[in-house]
Amino acid sequence: MDIFQILETTCSTDVSSCCSDYGIAMFLYTMKKALDLIHLVVPFILLVMGAIQFIKMMITPDDKKNNKTLLNKFLAAIFVFFTPFAINLILGVLPDGFEISACWKSADGIANTMKNGPKYEVVKKDKRKKVVNIEKYKLIKDPGNDLNQQIDTTATGGKKIVDYALQFVGNPYVLGGNSLTNGCDCSHFVYLVLKDVGAYNGKYTTASNWVNLGEEVKGGLKNAQAGDIVVYKGHIGIYDGSNYLIEAKGKKYGITHDRRPQDSKKQLLGVRRFV
Repeated sequence: MDIFQILETTCSTDVSSCCSDYGIAMFLYTMKKALDLIHLVVPFILLVMGAIQFIKMMITPDDKKNNKTLLNKFLAAIFVFFTPFAINLILGVLPDGFEISACWKSADGIANTMKNGPKYEVVKKDKRKKVVNIEKYKLIKDPGNDLNQQIDTTATGGKKIVDYALQFVGNPYVLGGNSLTNGCDCSHFVYLVLKDVGAYNGKYTTASNWVNLGEEVKGGLKNAQAGDIVVYKGHIGIYDGSNYLIEAKGKKYGITHDRRPQDSKKQLLGVRRFV
């Protein structure tokens, strides 16, 4: 399990963020609010103290200590006033590939999402979805000896992958989980769906490593078809053919079907085809 898979556990994909750790985002959100407060209050206090010092200087103009103290307070007020601008500028120009930069940019949105609750409710345990008749989703055409004739590589093959994956929308997200019913993470979700329908019979691998499997879709998302696998840095989902992803989004959301693949700011590594 790579570091990106670990960080994806609380990914706020519904706010189009490539920040994948709520803890970092909420810390930076608190830091932002603190800087805003400091930005407003501290310079005011320093200026008031400077005004008092200025009055003292007018009363005792020969006291050089007052002059130095007044200058220090003035410089401190300027420094504190511009510090938040400098931090915003530095973190703002860094690419989203830097986790702290991505979290800084999306901290407000993530905080609002957490306060308002998830938009996609994970179903209760007694209502989790199961597939009773998996055979109708299988890509195996004929159990004969000719392997080239067994896998359905037509457009209906991709639709079967999508139809099967949709059966589990609403089920929970569990980091490292390997059950489509009781919970799984994004890479296990894709692995289990493709394995169950017969599109992939290899070993399990983490999210980003799926970019090395299957057949590359030239042109990426613009040429994606139903059943294709969309691979990001640290995340993965199944393209539904209608410009939406079926994915194990995160522990706050479970398995969802409510996000367009291009809405994510995560680095897109490629689109892969297995049928």
